[in-house]
Amino acid sequence: MIENLIWDFDGSLFNTYPAMVKLFKKALLRKGYVTSENEILSLMKDTLGKAVDFYLDRGVDYDFYKDFKTSEEKLDPAEQPPFEGAREVCSIVVRNGGKNLIITHRSRKTAFKLLSYFEMTSLFSDIITRESGFKRKPDPDAFIYAIRNFRLDPRSTLSIGDRDLDVIAARDAGTKTCFFSQNGTRPSIDVDFIICDLVQLEEIVLKDSHSR
Repeated sequence: MIENLIWDFDGSLFNTYPAMVKLFKKALLRKGYVTSENEILSLMKDTLGKAVDFYLDRGVDYDFYKDFKTSEEKLDPAEQPPFEGAREVCSIVVRNGGKNLIITHRSRKTAFKLLSYFEMTSLFSDIITRESGFKRKPDPDAFIYAIRNFRLDPRSTLSIGDRDLDVIAARDAGTKTCFFSQNGTRPSIDVDFIICDLVQLEEIVLKDSHSR
């Protein structure tokens, strides 16, 4: 039985990476460094800090990162939409009396900017961000806090993420796990579900609610 969903933000709930990668690539190009979007995406999906350090180690001036952040702050929210089906599946959870939560290392300001723009803030009981002070995933502490604070049953809570570190943290906190596979990616650990789009997640939640 699935009652609650814990979401990763970038690449799971919101399709933010395409726009971020393009801005990052442009910032590098302005410093004379040429690379592929695939390389940037691979690094950025681990952490943005890892991507920045990678190019700093290759001699790119730190100003490229300042340039990127300035461009990101000016980015139209419409260019970073929620994935198709995100609003619908979150609404189903709320209608059924469950809770949606977000665990991300994105800043609170930028997370709320997108949630507010797309009128989705009210669908979430809590949004745990960088400012919350928890260690980065795959450390499970943020998940454990959410479970305890909202008295969630881990057995009826499903965590969705597009990276190994998302599902590892969720597994170690005791929740069910759902890997959002994109471009054929597969998790390195066993998970409860693998989906290719959020319509499939909606089907999982609906099937579960109908079987109660």
